Amino acid sequence: MRKQFFRLYVFIIVSVIAALIAFGQIYQNYVFEQSPSIALPVSQWPALIDNKGDSLVSLNRHDLALPPTLAQQLNKQKMLTVVQSEGNFVYVLGSGDKADTVYRIGPITVAPPPDEHSIYFLLVYSAIALLVMSFIWPVFKDLAELKRASRRFAREKKAFTAKVKPSSTVYPLAQTLSEMSERISKFIQLHEDLSRIISHEIRTPLSRMRFVLSLHSDLDEEIQHTMQRNIDEIENRLCQYLDFARVEYLTQPLQLQALDAKEFINQEASKNQLFTDVNIETQVALDKLYCEPNSFAILVQNLLFNGVKYAQHQVVLRLHQQDQMQVLEVYDDGPGLPNDADLLLAPFSSSKDSAVASGYGLGLYIVERICLWHGGQLSLGNHPQTGGAHIRICWPRQL
Repeated sequence: MRKQFFRLYVFIIVSVIAALIAFGQIYQNYVFEQSPSIALPVSQWPALIDNKGDSLVSLNRHDLALPPTLAQQLNKQKMLTVVQSEGNFVYVLGSGDKADTVYRIGPITVAPPPDEHSIYFLLVYSAIALLVMSFIWPVFKDLAELKRASRRFAREKKAFTAKVKPSSTVYPLAQTLSEMSERISKFIQLHEDLSRIISHEIRTPLSRMRFVLSLHSDLDEEIQHTMQRNIDEIENRLCQYLDFARVEYLTQPLQLQALDAKEFINQEASKNQLFTDVNIETQVALDKLYCEPNSFAILVQNLLFNGVKYAQHQVVLRLHQQDQMQVLEVYDDGPGLPNDADLLLAPFSSSKDSAVASGYGLGLYIVERICLWHGGQLSLGNHPQTGGAHIRICWPRQL
């Protein structure tokens, strides 16, 4: 904000000074045409009067040899000052019947030019600069306060009241931002409370359903599998929503850690391998994985969940390095992503082109947000060999 203030301040001052100078030049050239004059010291007057025969000489204009530029100046201004070895001479062109006569006065001592009053110009420009500062500095001061308050809100997610006086120009903006921060803060708190309520109120009945289902072994096997799949689906959706709630309102900066790459990837893969017949193959070409463990585990789990859900036989999880970037690739042998797969990156949205990519799109949205936190990029496509979905994530070793 300080940089913007100085840029605007310098621009205004330079513009005002340029305008004043331009106006002065226009005034001198087109409005106020001052006749040429010469200043003589008072001490020179008696000498000119006593020696007027020698000091004042009449010359014929045609006998006066002058360069073209000086002759043009004499014709225009009717007076010409020439510095010669004997001293200063003034040539005055006659008028009327004596238009061909030139009067030479001199030698004389010309008085020094009058003071240009530069100190007064400096004072005037300084006053203008102070006046401009008095107008724009309070505005930028209040804007800087709003900027600091907004940054605090971005870090802490707490409502703020900007310290801006009601007389300030930006007071309405400060009031609007304060009201908006209060509403957002309440919404975040409500969202967090709702997440905790959902986690408790839904997981508890699901646990009871699993327990009751395990007790009734006399049920038809197909019914048992159907109910188990539905319970798993509800719990997976619940986990996705809770992950969404955690990643949507991250308040603390990520702290990258150096993890054992093979151990981390294999551990996350084994969590999914227990609940599926699809083979999860891991290809790790890195010794160390630089990431934030908790959020990156959520990322990997969401990628594997989608891969296992749509794969026919195999899901490949590949980790390697390309230039200075870490690259994580997950692809499967399923039906692949639709043409409008980018819609799946938006929360609570689904593809319109394919029933295969059904759902609310929370998984890929969560993956993209975590990827952005790590300073990385996500790309969606289909694998050239398997034809299934191919998701590629690359991020630097350090933020």
